[in-house]
Amino acid sequence: MNLFILLFLALVLIVQFWAFIDIAFTKRMENKALWFLAIICFPVLGSIFYFQSRKKVVRIFNPKFSR
Repeated sequence: MNLFILLFLALVLIVQFWAFIDIAFTKRMENKALWFLAIICFPVLGSIFYFQSRKKVVRIFNPKFSR
């Protein structure tokens, strides 16, 4: 039972740290302080809501071949 709790806490910390890094290095977001506060107050739900609500970066592969 203690192993499951330890694994859950490790997973929460990893996801929370990943969310903090993603918020800190993204340039396309306006309300970073609100997301930091949400993740600090509610680590599990805040991280889940952040990753679900962030805008996905869509990259279009359009090679230009010349002859």
